[in-house]
Amino acid sequence: MKLDREHVRRVFTEYTDQYDSSDIKVALKIEHTFKVAEIAARIARSLHLSEDDENLAWLLGMLHDVGRFEQLRRYHTFFDGKSVNHAALSADILFDKDGGTAEGQPKQMRIRDYIEDASEDAVIEKAIRLHNVFRLPEQMEERELMFTNILRDADKIDILRVNCEIPMNEIYDCPIEHLKIDRVTPEVLTDALSCKNVDRGHVKRPIDHLFTHISLTFGMVYPESFRITKEQGFLKQMMSFESGDPVTAEGLSELHDAMEQFMLGKAG
Repeated sequence: MKLDREHVRRVFTEYTDQYDSSDIKVALKIEHTFKVAEIAARIARSLHLSEDDENLAWLLGMLHDVGRFEQLRRYHTFFDGKSVNHAALSADILFDKDGGTAEGQPKQMRIRDYIEDASEDAVIEKAIRLHNVFRLPEQMEERELMFTNILRDADKIDILRVNCEIPMNEIYDCPIEHLKIDRVTPEVLTDALSCKNVDRGHVKRPIDHLFTHISLTFGMVYPESFRITKEQGFLKQMMSFESGDPVTAEGLSELHDAMEQFMLGKAG
């Protein structure tokens, strides 16, 4: 698959220019897109994939969240549970399954706007549609599974950055004063301390999202992903959140210890 990265960047920018980049949430997703693309390419490079496959990994990062902008415009939130599955919406937009564009609404860019070659369409759609699921299907074609995992790892890595560089009240739609006294849901804490991804069905309170995002690390696949995570230092910063609630504070301390043990040797 041959790819013109500059063309993809231009089309993506043309698309996002239709939205209000002065909105911190829009700006956040634009930056997140470029970060995930570069991380995905780095993970692919660490696996000694071909240049074409590295380009494919980069493209997945560029396209994985195109539905976020419409999600925010239509529902005024990034919380899928309160709106729509953003990964499915991204795939639907790209592969023209979203019902088209109504007059006066932003023009939705389709996959052929970004790349003429259709040979990897199945991999692209599968990876984007599945990049946010709790658990991947047991039966997946090997190539689809690899690229889906590359994208999922890259997305998780940059979510850690977002949690540290963007005000928490913007990410969690909750005043920081409330987050500092909020008590983690017991089931969420149990999931996290079991060194596994938090079941989203257990998330009840705003502070639960912090534990959920930290625990994304437990679902990473590739050694390079753990190397990048350690290199960036955002995971440690998240676990250092100063909570005024004793249960939450103790939970974060225990999670820090569990994560330390989990990360030993993961970077190879």
